[in-house]
Amino acid sequence: MSTFHNRLFAAYLIIALSGCVSHDTSNSEGPPQTAIQTSAVITPAAQLQKPAQVLADVNTNYKETTTDCREYGSNKPRGHYYCSGVTLRTVDNSNFNPWIYSPSSIAIGATSYSWLRRGVIQTRLYHPAGFILRNRIDAIAHGLPGLESGFICLYPYDASTSTANGHKGCGYRGKQSPPTTPAKPDDDNSAYAWGSCEGMGITTATQWDQHFQSVGQQTFRQCSWNIDSQHGWNNMIASRDDFPALQNVWNEILLNNYGDGSQMPKYIAAYFYDVSRAGGLAAAQAFQVKMNNAGYNVPILRLNFANAGGDIFSYSAADQAVAQ
Repeated sequence: MSTFHNRLFAAYLIIALSGCVSHDTSNSEGPPQTAIQTSAVITPAAQLQKPAQVLADVNTNYKETTTDCREYGSNKPRGHYYCSGVTLRTVDNSNFNPWIYSPSSIAIGATSYSWLRRGVIQTRLYHPAGFILRNRIDAIAHGLPGLESGFICLYPYDASTSTANGHKGCGYRGKQSPPTTPAKPDDDNSAYAWGSCEGMGITTATQWDQHFQSVGQQTFRQCSWNIDSQHGWNNMIASRDDFPALQNVWNEILLNNYGDGSQMPKYIAAYFYDVSRAGGLAAAQAFQVKMNNAGYNVPILRLNFANAGGDIFSYSAADQAVAQ
């Protein structure tokens, strides 16, 4: 059985066993987290998935180390994000919905995400809370929304992407122009996937490392890998192993914007917070309430980097601001 079909089979099996997944309500290490206080009873919106199913999917994806994700239907090679790891975005909490694009994202036409997977050493994210995207294979297996396209590039480390990078944050020092095709969530991703490394003659992790060292390890001067190049993903992972002093700097994925972001909630599987950082729980709870107000009820998960070798995510009923 192929890796792709193994993942689909596992997803269907999870559906049958979702009621058996236990909820972790133990205290996690880190600063005390303060729950938000709500002044009125919140009426929960409808759920696309139960918390046990979401937790099982996310932890399964985190521990899935395949390097050969294949596109459903066409069997074309896709980047590792398509069927493994956890793609997520962190955001600060303010008077806006967390899925709406920031001014900097609007300026470049793309939004920054990060990707977590067992064996890819990473100890910190930009903000202490954020949301997790449902990956395409889980979406297909459960008959739920999942982004098919718009994924552009990836960097081993946060690249401080801005208009100076060009190509929607994926260029190198403004030498490339951004795609002109309007983004459509259900299009084939080939119109978007692109990276600057190969155009610079950089095709291996060793060459990437040498270039990175030649620019003084300035993270804003990285070249990017094509998001659907499996070779590029393997290079990204290898390079992160080669610079241990940068383990607290997250990797970066650029995802093309869709309108103003208002259609993104249906692709969000969960919110999460880093148990090691103060303020994360309150932010995640605020996000969950805003999501519920938009008509989607998804759980909050705990993220504990100290458990990187096992189940890095857990669920506690006490964390939820909206009943699950």
